[in-house]
Amino acid sequence: MVAVARSAILHGAASALLAPLLTVAPNAARADVKEEIRKAASVVPGYGPADLLFPMAFKGRWRVTRQVVDVTFPLGKEKCSAPEAASAERQASQPAVFDVRFVETSDADSGNFVLPDRAFNAEQREAALSGVPIDELEARWSTSNPNVVTMRNRLSGSVTETKVTKRSTETPGENAFGTSEYARVADAGSSGVLGGVPRILATRERSRYRWEGAIPNRIEALEIASLYDPTQTGFADISGATPVLTIKSRLILERAVR
Repeated sequence: MVAVARSAILHGAASALLAPLLTVAPNAARADVKEEIRKAASVVPGYGPADLLFPMAFKGRWRVTRQVVDVTFPLGKEKCSAPEAASAERQASQPAVFDVRFVETSDADSGNFVLPDRAFNAEQREAALSGVPIDELEARWSTSNPNVVTMRNRLSGSVTETKVTKRSTETPGENAFGTSEYARVADAGSSGVLGGVPRILATRERSRYRWEGAIPNRIEALEIASLYDPTQTGFADISGATPVLTIKSRLILERAVR
């Protein structure tokens, strides 16, 4: 059997999908064509949405200070599970500090962009928000399958799979960048999960970043994270559902010295 590179498969499928576009707009800028190829490839069955591409200003490792400024329960606090409500209120009591990093991608079509290192970032953030020692957490993720992050907590034995089902970016202005991600969360083994049956939740996280200069040492952000629980709302489409919990936070990213 001849092995075919994933990028070759995606390029072939994307080229077929984009043929009408290239015929209509033969003078489109190369960057625009690359972005359309990425979007077209994302609809190939089995691959899902393409990962977020961040500006090169994000390249490297950052120390994040996250301060929760508002916690709301749109359906009433009684509709949010006790552990999640307690976690949200604990997060609001004091800032969380953790590291994140953004790495260059080997995908030649991505241009001058970087990707979030989702395994590293998930471990760092979870340790800071939950208080679980980072050595007891193990996140798995691959750039070849960017939509799934699996987190294992060795202390509790729980396994949580987060699968992004929809994502988008927006650029409101110079030195500003916005993202939105919807995800399905399967929680197996955590407190409140009965009989080994995973608890299915959904999340939406919106972030908007701004900074000064081409190579900034500080980036400021606003983050709005919403949690959805189908046992409370019975949603079929998350876009039309009401969250059981919304957390609004301000983030400051300062370039880490390594």
